[in-house]
Amino acid sequence: MSAARCNLVVTLRSAAIATAVLLGLGASDLKAATIERMDVGRTDVAVFMINGQFAGGETIELQRHIAKLPTNMPVSVILHSPGGSLSEGLQLGEFFYKARISTFVMGYGGLCASACSLAFLGGRDAKTGKPSRVKMNGGRLGFHQFSAVRSDAEKAKTYTKADMDNEARRTRNVAFVIIKYLSSINEDMSKLHLMLKAPSAEMNFISSAEALGLGINVMGEESEEFIEASSIQARFKRQ
Repeated sequence: MSAARCNLVVTLRSAAIATAVLLGLGASDLKAATIERMDVGRTDVAVFMINGQFAGGETIELQRHIAKLPTNMPVSVILHSPGGSLSEGLQLGEFFYKARISTFVMGYGGLCASACSLAFLGGRDAKTGKPSRVKMNGGRLGFHQFSAVRSDAEKAKTYTKADMDNEARRTRNVAFVIIKYLSSINEDMSKLHLMLKAPSAEMNFISSAEALGLGINVMGEESEEFIEASSIQARFKRQ
C-alpha cells in the first residue's frame, strides 16, 4: 500500500473512531440520513459521513457537496446506516463507483446494512479505480434479502393467485435490478449469495475474515493495522 493511501486510511480510522464516540453507537433509532463533511485535519482529501436511514435524495445531496470541491480531490465516505430505500442505496453505490469514492464502515458497533451494504460495495480508489472498501474490525456489515414495504391494508387483504403471481414477478424484478447493479460496478455475483443467506427479517453480518475473502479491506480499532484484501485473495488464487 502506498504511503499516501496508508495516511488516508489512518486519517479515516481516526475520524471514524472520533465519530463513533460522539454518536454513542448502538442506538437503534437512526432517523433519515444526514450528510456532513468531517473535519479530518487535512486539506488534500474530503471525508463525508452519511448517518441514518436512506429515505431518498441522499445521492443528490452528496453530489451537491462534492460539486464544490476541486475535481482532483479524493473523496471518502463513512457510512453508518441500517439501510432504507433500495433504489437510493443502488444509486449511491453507482455514484461511488463512477466518481471513484472510497467507502468506510466504522468500528465500535458502527452499522452498514441492507441497502447501505450494497452502496458500500461501490467504493473505489480515487487513483486506480480498484475496489476500495474498508470495514473496521468492530463494524457491522450486513446483507439480507429484500422485501416490498406493504401498507396495513395490503397486509390484511386475502391474496388471489393473480396477486401471488404479481408478487413473484416483483421479486424477480428486484433480483434482476440488484444483479444489474452488481454488474454495473464490476462486482462478482458472490455478493448476491450473501443476501440469500438471510431472509428479509434477519441479517447476515459478515466477519472480518469473510470480508477479506470478498475483497473488502479490514482495519483494527485498537491499532493502525490495515489488512489489504487483494493480498489475501491473491493467495487464494494460487491454490
